[in-house]
Amino acid sequence: MGYVSDVMTPDEFKLFRDLIHNECGIFLKEEKRDFLKMRVEKRLKTLSIGSYFNYYRYVKDERNRRELSSLLDSITINETYFFRNTPQFEILRERVIPELIERKRKAGDYNLMAWSAGCATGEEPYSIAIEILEAIPDISRWNVQIIASDISWRCIETGQKGVYSGEKLKDVPPEYLAKYFIYSDESYQVSDNVKRLVIFDFHNLKHENGLTEVDVVFCRNVMIYFDIEEQKRIVARFQKVLNTDGYLFLGHAESLQGIANGDFRFLYLNKGTAYQKVNPA
Repeated sequence: MGYVSDVMTPDEFKLFRDLIHNECGIFLKEEKRDFLKMRVEKRLKTLSIGSYFNYYRYVKDERNRRELSSLLDSITINETYFFRNTPQFEILRERVIPELIERKRKAGDYNLMAWSAGCATGEEPYSIAIEILEAIPDISRWNVQIIASDISWRCIETGQKGVYSGEKLKDVPPEYLAKYFIYSDESYQVSDNVKRLVIFDFHNLKHENGLTEVDVVFCRNVMIYFDIEEQKRIVARFQKVLNTDGYLFLGHAESLQGIANGDFRFLYLNKGTAYQKVNPA
């Protein structure tokens, strides 16, 4: 590989920033130039490409879409673990799922769908699946689907395998650990009864994915990557796919303030937060 400059020029930064924004909606501010430079340099070394501009031309080529996916993957932080932000799972367990089950039983509707949007390596959708299994004793009567989507192929592949280190399970209650995981070779395998509820899907939040009649959406610590206009579009998409009275969970540092126009009401229980889609006027 030839010489790579120690500095990513403003023009080079703008090329990559605009490419990333156009492809997936993530907007990198100027102060992220060094961060982007380090991520791009890793891809240059992997591919033995000698300059930022040559790499830009490479990822722009339609024949190299998988490399574009690798670049997008490299700029997102996928740090997560099971039952992250425990209070939110408490509100899911103690309020959201019981209300959904009661409402659906009365209507004779035994379909339940959740969407983990930006699921990273799968800990979140599997945590949701465990809470649903705990809440529904007659689970065999129900058609439960948890759609787990992400823009990272690497994350999708990890989630499909369902094998995790003990560090990822630090917040899993002991009774859940014994019931829903199999320990082997210093790692934990998610049990089949949990895995069968989760469907992993490669999906870019900038685009539609055809989902409808969703009861619960988790999109946590994802909105922070997008500018305000893209956040508004994403929330409008969630509002569209959610059933009336469906629920939306965001990250602990995220809110709908300024990006939703009265389509949701705020819920708070034991430090756990969520939003519920309101009936149309």
